[in-house]
Amino acid sequence: MKSLQNYILASLLLTNVCAFSQSNKVLSGPFCTYVDSYGTQIWFLLDSSATNIHLDIRDYNNDNLLEYNFDVVNVHDLNEFPFKIILDDLVSNMEYLISVFVDDVFVKEIDLFTSRPHLDDIQFLLGSNMGFSNGIFKHMTNTKSDFMVWLGGYTSFSSSTSIDNMIDNYINIRKKTDLNDFMTSTPQIATWGVSDCGFSSTSNFSLKDSAHFVFDLFWPNSLKKTYNYTYFDYGTYQKFNYNDVDLFLLDSRTFITDTTLYGHKQIDRLFQDIKTTNSSFKIIASPVPFTFSSDDSFLNYQDEFNYFLNKLSIAQIDGLILVSSSFNNNIDLGEDVNMNEPLTKMNIYDFTNHTNGGTQLISEFNFPSISDNSYSLIKISGQRNNRILTFESYNENGNVTYRKNLDTDN
Repeated sequence: MKSLQNYILASLLLTNVCAFSQSNKVLSGPFCTYVDSYGTQIWFLLDSSATNIHLDIRDYNNDNLLEYNFDVVNVHDLNEFPFKIILDDLVSNMEYLISVFVDDVFVKEIDLFTSRPHLDDIQFLLGSNMGFSNGIFKHMTNTKSDFMVWLGGYTSFSSSTSIDNMIDNYINIRKKTDLNDFMTSTPQIATWGVSDCGFSSTSNFSLKDSAHFVFDLFWPNSLKKTYNYTYFDYGTYQKFNYNDVDLFLLDSRTFITDTTLYGHKQIDRLFQDIKTTNSSFKIIASPVPFTFSSDDSFLNYQDEFNYFLNKLSIAQIDGLILVSSSFNNNIDLGEDVNMNEPLTKMNIYDFTNHTNGGTQLISEFNFPSISDNSYSLIKISGQRNNRILTFESYNENGNVTYRKNLDTDN
């Protein structure tokens, strides 16, 4: 234990000394993506002169030091390029202190917690449509959440853009100091929305494939991807598990037509995954509303929406919650609502007419975007068989603007 204390003290001193002398070869990052029982991916934006990444990984429990070296390969010969490294041989239920060096220059320390087998409290952030943050990322960092979920709108592309422009756009966003400070503090996962996919419902597959390729460069997400390289079947759909919560991120862009939003294959895969889980809460998240009226709502695709409800009725799922975002609060909130105050809304949707008997209800939270000076947070707490989900939204000053508790019976 004494040697570990000495190591931590030395690390703190090194951090203070190097706080303003980070490697100029690291332009953004490093940040962790989804963390499972055995590891994660660590993402960097590097200068083309970078050649090597070294990690010193020490676990708090056993005071063991693991050392990793990774050769940096600039596959696409870019002046500034995204690069990820894979850690997949760690141990579950451990806290690791990772010291990161690029070409022998100290960059940052990362605290990494692998998945816990015992029941524990969880909290994660939600946001979309970044816009101008006005300091909001500092408040998000201070929540010390387990991870961050982006529901689209991270950046913006035109439908006629090129792959080079997509990459440049992402690079410019990632180099923003306040955003980078936040992303390096918290593991990050994402799906995309209308503004950051780079294509419309009528775009050809070549552009869609390029957009998926760039998305994967900047959002590694999970080591065990649901989708393959060409994304033919599921788009960017992904399932994530954290303790007793399963999170399903939907792709609302890849399969969009005049009559479909998600596509039957993606919906089938979603319910195939849901049926195999016994988590306390199953959260289905999308950049667009499910049951609220809006220009981009799932309600506008009636045949596919009914297909979704029929699947939902057959599955008989406990603890299911829908979560969605609205760009500029474009949902219909009814009368007597002050639109100058970004609002999170909860809707309890009755789909009893899609069942063979008995009332069936589902709850949806729809939250305002970061560009509306708001972010949201989900907390899961309580003892087994008495778990509580708390949905909260905050303004740009870090003050609570909405709070609602649900149990597993909704």
